[in-house]
Amino acid sequence: MVAPTEPGLQRTRLISLRQVRGMSFAEMMIVLAFLVVMVFLLVVSVRNVLPNTQLHIAEENLNQLNAAVLRFNQSNWEIVLEPDNGSADDELKVVRSLQYRHPTHPTPGSPFLATTLGFFASDSPDTYRASWNGRQFELRGPDTPGTGIDLSRMSEITEALDYSTNYAPVGAR
Repeated sequence: MVAPTEPGLQRTRLISLRQVRGMSFAEMMIVLAFLVVMVFLLVVSVRNVLPNTQLHIAEENLNQLNAAVLRFNQSNWEIVLEPDNGSADDELKVVRSLQYRHPTHPTPGSPFLATTLGFFASDSPDTYRASWNGRQFELRGPDTPGTGIDLSRMSEITEALDYSTNYAPVGAR
């Protein structure tokens, strides 16, 4: 270790400390402005992602419902039920028919929807809903009036549905 009394060493330290500079106020403001612009762009892009994600989930769930209707129609009979625009009773009847499996004479491929899926009726103009049109489900978007199954709340429930012994699916012969 060099003794601090040597004049060359102290001079070197003083010069090196004087050469070290921080950022000026103007440089700091430029960096800060750049960061504000980047955060603004990020917020705008993320805000557009959420509605697109909700639409994608709704379309996937609607496709799942209509595929189940098609499989049911091919294996049994065509589900024809008059639409009821005032309530979601028609949608729920169709869904329950798709979830039904006869205990003694099951149709191959049934149930056509998982019996543990939960469905919720909604008339909220803020959600995507599946509405029965008489032959299949169609998408009702936000700000579209009408009732239907809330496509964002289709979820697994803990226990399977229990059908009575007298239950008959929609259009049963």
